[in-house]
Amino acid sequence: MADLNLGSITSTTDLTNTIKTYYDRMLLETLDPETKFYQFGIKKPLPRSEGNAVQWNRPRRLGIGQKVTAGIKPSANELSTVRVSANIEVYGGYTVLEDTVQLTSITDVLDMATQELAKQAAETLDKAIMQAIIFFDDPNTAVSAVHIAKTSASLIISTNTLVGNVYSNVLIAVSDIRRSVGELRRRNSMTFDGQNYIGLVHPIISEDLRADATWQNWHQYTTPEFLYRGEIGRVEGVRFVETTQTPVSAGSGNGNALSSSNGSSAVAYGTVIFGRGFYGVTELDGGIKTFLVEGPSKSDPLNQATTYGWKAHFASKVLNVSCGLVLWTGSGDTMTGSSVSSRESSGGLTLSAVPTAT
Repeated sequence: MADLNLGSITSTTDLTNTIKTYYDRMLLETLDPETKFYQFGIKKPLPRSEGNAVQWNRPRRLGIGQKVTAGIKPSANELSTVRVSANIEVYGGYTVLEDTVQLTSITDVLDMATQELAKQAAETLDKAIMQAIIFFDDPNTAVSAVHIAKTSASLIISTNTLVGNVYSNVLIAVSDIRRSVGELRRRNSMTFDGQNYIGLVHPIISEDLRADATWQNWHQYTTPEFLYRGEIGRVEGVRFVETTQTPVSAGSGNGNALSSSNGSSAVAYGTVIFGRGFYGVTELDGGIKTFLVEGPSKSDPLNQATTYGWKAHFASKVLNVSCGLVLWTGSGDTMTGSSVSSRESSGGLTLSAVPTAT
């Protein structure tokens, strides 16, 4: 339930609670369809009064069974788990609503603000999940996921991000998906729905992929009620969900990774392909709240501004590295610019960390 300070709007407790519930529910209902990464995570409730960390227990895989001989008791298989933990982070955003705008606007300003803040929350939390998949805890530390980089000649499989080897003209192909699926099956990664893995793909890459004749649109193999949010189709045992929050990085311009401020570089797109149990997330229901604050104060003596925002306590972590990978390919895109930050922004790169309030 949201912690709303309604000030002079109402002094009736029942109405206050109704408004709280309404905006919390509206935020979640708008946010939920926008999240693409979140829907596939292993959900874990936020711990209460247990510190600032959350833990998942991943079962260890059992070995091969035994041939049973009459009169001989076979040895028992010991069940055990791997404990994976992540620190709970706090994310949020807000907007300022001027009283004149609320008075003269022909639209419901609070409803519009809720919808836009919900979209912001969805993108922020999906980005946080993507960062957890790519990196352990910090972009400057060891890499978390297995990576497959498509160079001009072949696919390179590594635990390091070899995106500097990705040329702009190495487009994704169905054979790359087949090779990625083979790698997951080699690692005994479970499929997500009993038959298929999940692929989170950037719209630019999905355009290249859907040009292949073997691509199946979702209505060819499933019914709408079993459709994942953002699902666009399937190929080689991977059901693809389209999102702009997939990892996008600088690649190579001419075979060499360029880092100079005025140089040019390919844009490398990461397609995240994974099975069940790849990563975990904390539940949003109960972990995200809305805050509406209005009323006169020393800084706002005439009550001219209302602040309205959201705050989420959230954590995400890769639970089993063997259950997923990131396939890096190009799409003919390059970026140039006068500074690193400007060309990264114009190139649509997503590997920058979620900004910290200062």
